[in-house]
Amino acid sequence: MNRLEKFGEMYIHEVRDRSLSLLYKLLEGKIKAPRLLRLQEELNNLDNQKRKVIEELSEALIDNTLHNILFLFEQYPEFELTFENQNLANLSDGLSGELYTEDGWIKKYSKYSSSLD
Repeated sequence: MNRLEKFGEMYIHEVRDRSLSLLYKLLEGKIKAPRLLRLQEELNNLDNQKRKVIEELSEALIDNTLHNILFLFEQYPEFELTFENQNLANLSDGLSGELYTEDGWIKKYSKYSSSLD
């Protein structure tokens, strides 16, 4: 696996999947963190349709944030995203585009399929 793919796998597992895991734990009522209990209670009072909308909105916002972070490194060369001493922006024709498509990082590496496809 090349450096770009290694980074993509870690980026998806450590950022996207961890964020979605928290979302699903909240929706399932499995959170014990005191700062999130009120939010969890509010979510549990919603009907299934509203919970689904929140799930899809959260996923879209998480994916958009991942995209925007990568896009920042494409647009501003003064910021470098390096992995194993390589500037990842130089290894890709578009870092933010690595997330998408059938061969993109989300499809390849996320344990959560996209509900937006």
